[in-house]
Amino acid sequence: MKKLIFMFSCAILAFSLAGSASAAEKPRAVQVELDGKTVDFGSDIVFTKGKSYVEYAALFKLLGYNSDLDPSTKAIYAKKDETEIEIYIDGDIAIVNGMTVASTGEVLRRDGRTLIGLRFAGALTNHAVDWINPSKKISITYTGPTDAEKAAIHNVFNKMLLVEAAGDSEGLSGLMSEDTVMDISNVMERWKTSRTKTNIESFAIQSYSDTVAVVNLVENTAKVSGDFFPDNLSKTRYTLHKDKAGNWKIYSIEVLAQQLTNIPGLFEQKATVSDADKTAMNKLFADQVKAANEKNVAAYLATLVDFAEKDQLKGTLDQLFATTTFKITTENLVVVQYNGSDKATLLISMLTEQESGGVSSKTRSIVLNEAKKIDGKWLLQAEASILSNEQL
Repeated sequence: MKKLIFMFSCAILAFSLAGSASAAEKPRAVQVELDGKTVDFGSDIVFTKGKSYVEYAALFKLLGYNSDLDPSTKAIYAKKDETEIEIYIDGDIAIVNGMTVASTGEVLRRDGRTLIGLRFAGALTNHAVDWINPSKKISITYTGPTDAEKAAIHNVFNKMLLVEAAGDSEGLSGLMSEDTVMDISNVMERWKTSRTKTNIESFAIQSYSDTVAVVNLVENTAKVSGDFFPDNLSKTRYTLHKDKAGNWKIYSIEVLAQQLTNIPGLFEQKATVSDADKTAMNKLFADQVKAANEKNVAAYLATLVDFAEKDQLKGTLDQLFATTTFKITTENLVVVQYNGSDKATLLISMLTEQESGGVSSKTRSIVLNEAKKIDGKWLLQAEASILSNEQL
């Protein structure tokens, strides 16, 4: 469970608690308030180059984080609830919940101590850090979502799971923001033909403001019934916008990573196909494999549906076959979707051995390839979806 608001700007570089551009390091006693309560750093605050630094462990403890320093890698690790932070001494990056953040000059070693920029640490942990000049004190204020605000975001995904369980494609549409960049028609069509069940294994609020929230989920989704669907574990980023009524809605969905969780089960999801069409589609793919192994560009193109960039593909294949030798073997091929007449989807497991420039490799690929019958002849679409690609 992780969370983070990224509020980085030139202010991080320009910030000066002391109002001084002096490069001299000056320990001094400064009053610090955390969410309105006074805390004591004593004289451990160091001001240098217009920035304020404190000992990292003391600061993270104050903010409620468990932290540790790995001397071998010079990395600081800090964790609290949904936030995980990794920072490198004298490094130029920090990693927060998997996201890279610039941190040049923000972590220093001085007199045997490891110091971190106060403003920088505040930004990483959803805290605003301000210098209050009249009273000469530093104010640290938590700026992340409240428990009620978190609950409102969680509610979006609770509704999504309910909509999925009901197979309610119209309900899915109601979860989308008015300004959504998504075309959800494909998802709605899939929900009409397939039922799935998703378990949310990890939930992390990456960033939060009054109008936009970014949430990272790890979702484990499995087929319950209906048409072909590959069970998968995915890391997905959701961006939410508030509507006019103040309710969170889904603006965009990005799949950051995906792993199939039941490859053998994919090949059990066979569609009912006539023997004649099944034989024709098997021969079609066998012809394509043969053409690739024999470096026969014309024969390879003859297995494809016509498309605008076919001449461009011919040039690409000419160059590829001139430099690379293939040995492709089909391990398994099943038809997983079929409309009963002229459209089908093939699921293929194949081994590919290739050699180029004296370098050899071997991979096992799981591929989805759409096929179409034109004038009584089955042909493959040029673009296929690679579900899995394993180096052997």
